[in-house]
Amino acid sequence: MDSPLKGNNLKILFVCSAREWGGNEKWSTMAMNELEKQGHSVSILLRNPLLGKKFGKPWLFAPFITAFDPFTFLITFFILLFKRPDAIVSTKKAEYFVLGVLSRLFRIRHILRLGIVRDLDSGWRRFVYTRLNEGIIVNAKRTKDNFLKYDFVDQDRIKLIYNGIPEIKTGSVPERKDSRLNIVSVGTLTPRKGFHLLFDALASLPEDVRKGIRLTIVGSGLMKAELNKQIKDLKLEDSVDMAGFQSDPVPFLQTADIFALVSENEGISNALLEGMMLGLPVLTTLSGGTEEFLVDNKNGFAVEREAVAIARRMEELYGRRAELPAIGAAGTETVKEFFSLSRMGREVEAFLETPRD
Repeated sequence: MDSPLKGNNLKILFVCSAREWGGNEKWSTMAMNELEKQGHSVSILLRNPLLGKKFGKPWLFAPFITAFDPFTFLITFFILLFKRPDAIVSTKKAEYFVLGVLSRLFRIRHILRLGIVRDLDSGWRRFVYTRLNEGIIVNAKRTKDNFLKYDFVDQDRIKLIYNGIPEIKTGSVPERKDSRLNIVSVGTLTPRKGFHLLFDALASLPEDVRKGIRLTIVGSGLMKAELNKQIKDLKLEDSVDMAGFQSDPVPFLQTADIFALVSENEGISNALLEGMMLGLPVLTTLSGGTEEFLVDNKNGFAVEREAVAIARRMEELYGRRAELPAIGAAGTETVKEFFSLSRMGREVEAFLETPRD
């Protein structure tokens, strides 16, 4: 595979087949911004044109109907033919195959970005992840270690680059709705994120504790109707606020007391890091890479991913409200130490430039 020379100003095409804005899209925006600062030209190939404005970069469209979609293959073929990027960064599994095949055809460096643990438990996955790219960027040591348990994976192709988190711009703090302990969770409404477990946990609390807690969910997704029904069935209408998608969730975080994330599988969540950067103590499962930087009762709170355990910790933290700001401040210092945005940009650039066979 031909390799761009180190020091060149590269033309880099990011690819995002997501229907909605999420963690991969935030990471792509930050990576593109940092690469532009270093003199490179960036653009993005999108499935959803409505996301183009949020990225704020030159964008192109492909439908990404399926992983084998011939329309996407044809459209992307002509995009690569005329644009001739030096490198492609694919961020979702829906585009890994199409861009992998076309990158072989055009002899373009193809890098995958992976934000969660993936098992190579089939010949298909083994082919896509080991044969159709020059390397994979992961954001957690656990994700990298999971790849390296397979003896057919070249460890030099798996690069751990921790997410960078920028300084978060905040305005005046919005007025709180009430004095209840406000727990906020942000993310796409999918089973993997575990919002249903938060509802079950809240419903199981003693009445006096439950009435002293407000749970705010910021996000949209396929589970919206199902979660709204669960709220009604559990009689949590007065305890749960479904805020929907918010282009800027910061005001919701500013009025929160705790940030909750009970995902089944994450690399390292941008939303979690943003909550910590704003000084919020986090209540989270140790999925993916979270255990690499979170120490229970020191800079956050760890919990098992089951409703009973979540309820137990909710009740505990309700009684430890005075201690929460100190834990949040420790979390902020952790993020500043581990997750530098400029470092992330430099490491992504270096990985794109490093020659690989």
